[in-house]
Amino acid sequence: MSLAKGESHLAVVGAPAAAPASLAVGQVLGSYRIEGVLGEGTMGRVYLGRHVTLDRPAALKVLHPQHTQDPSLIQRFFQEARLVNRIAHEHIVEVLDFAESKEPPAVYGVMELLTGQTLAASLAACAPSLEAIVAVGRQIATALQAAHAVGVVHRDLKPDNVFLVRRGGRDDYVKVLDFGVAKLAQGGPSVVATHSGALLGTPRYMAPEQAAGLEVDARTDVYALGVILYQMLAGRVPFEAANFGQLAADIITRPPPPLHERSAGGERIPDALRDLVRACLEKQPDARPPSMTSVESWLGRALSEEDTLPFGRALRARRPVVMAAAAALVLGLAGAVAVTRRTDPAPAPVVMAAAAAAVAPAVVAPAVPKVTLALTTVPAGARVLSAGTGELLGVSPWVATFPREAATLKLRIEAPGYEPVLREVGLGADASLELALKPLKVARPAAKKSTSIRNGVIDPF
Repeated sequence: MSLAKGESHLAVVGAPAAAPASLAVGQVLGSYRIEGVLGEGTMGRVYLGRHVTLDRPAALKVLHPQHTQDPSLIQRFFQEARLVNRIAHEHIVEVLDFAESKEPPAVYGVMELLTGQTLAASLAACAPSLEAIVAVGRQIATALQAAHAVGVVHRDLKPDNVFLVRRGGRDDYVKVLDFGVAKLAQGGPSVVATHSGALLGTPRYMAPEQAAGLEVDARTDVYALGVILYQMLAGRVPFEAANFGQLAADIITRPPPPLHERSAGGERIPDALRDLVRACLEKQPDARPPSMTSVESWLGRALSEEDTLPFGRALRARRPVVMAAAAALVLGLAGAVAVTRRTDPAPAPVVMAAAAAAVAPAVVAPAVPKVTLALTTVPAGARVLSAGTGELLGVSPWVATFPREAATLKLRIEAPGYEPVLREVGLGADASLELALKPLKVARPAAKKSTSIRNGVIDPF
């Protein structure tokens, strides 16, 4: 059996392993007889089951016993099943049932059984072709567009949650898994009850607004798909770091490293595909493709009509225009500056007035060096204040940039019910802090002294 990481990754190749003591092989849960274990995660364990009457196999996602005592987790589990059925799309794993069993005691969901592997496992085995990258990307975009159409944002899109099965003569038919941290957008209730600023999702695939603990929408999933496309093309994700604070700082402030001319599989990456990935990874949500429909359409033409895509042309034209305008300002040109598109047969000449040759170049002030400070706390949502002035700088997870200098920044971190923390951070280099806040100790009332009387006199001792 080939096991994928994560609680919802139903990869079955060969005979399943024996079930642990919690649910034994042969034990009946509801209408299903347990035949083995498929995987396990923080929320629960996934079993291979078979319907006792219909002889139909299925995957049973069973909550860990300790989670069945938490009504909010059961609600999250139930909401995932409702969301998936609400979307009802061919590229999203089907949830067949949700139930609570008294004997044996269990809360579980029944899902279609998928045979194949996760995209993460596939990428670890070999680099995909451009054709496969486009095919997988289009299917993911189609699935997420269906989710967005009913107001559902996935929020945890990653290769571990993309399952590849064999269907229609191909082995890359996509099923998107795990809507457990999904959220209903456009004012709908959150599927997961969280405090403001709480972080949900997998850090390497988080959009900047998600890493900063801000509101998310469909464009957050567009960013995550951009990371997946980047990884399939480059063989790595755009940002890696040893801790979440530094990773969040990089995601929020640093541009992604440019893709190489050739993919990890050795094929030349078309400009249109490169432009799409860059657009998906824009820091500001408004600068990304507006919907998964536009992403899917772009992917559909990326390998054949790369120079006919208006969004791609705009991205490629942006830099030459800016550079030409800057050159005109620096040189003080009186003449016209002609800027050409890359599709022109030859660059148009730059026309300058004769008098401009004598104009001295303007002096450009050097950029002020910056440092990035990142702070994460457990729990999240702590206020970050200037210890000197009391000014509110932000809420954790907090990322900010300051001019590089030899000074230090004094911070006060506080949260209701927790002891405040004072920290000094040097501004000479990038820094990342991770703090576990200590709960306030509850003062116990002092015990009253008992008074005694000796020989009719009150004894003060």
